[in-house]
Amino acid sequence: MFKTYIIIAVVGSMVATVGLLYYRDTQKRISTLQQNNAKLEVAVESKEAALNEMTANFEKQTRLNKELSGKLEDAEKDQDDLRSKLQKHDLTRLSIGKPGMMEKRINDDTKKLFSDFESITAK
Repeated sequence: MFKTYIIIAVVGSMVATVGLLYYRDTQKRISTLQQNNAKLEVAVESKEAALNEMTANFEKQTRLNKELSGKLEDAEKDQDDLRSKLQKHDLTRLSIGKPGMMEKRINDDTKKLFSDFESITAK
């Protein structure tokens, strides 16, 4: 009978030891999984912030591209207007016929053009 109690005590202590080891291992896994989950949450927040920033940048670039396209159309229209004006006038004939007047106009307009270029590029 004493032998039976010893066997029961040994088996009981083995079961308790296995249970304790299982409990400790499970707690360790839970702790590791919680840490990993926290890291993943931080990574997801970081990726979401980056995605939101990229989306905002894309929308800004799209808006700016539309603005530039509109300005390009305006510049092309101005270019066409200028080209049609220049085709209407025979500058060579005017320069030969009235060289003083043409020289003054060309020099004045060239100065104005260079001044405009300077003010545009100084910004």
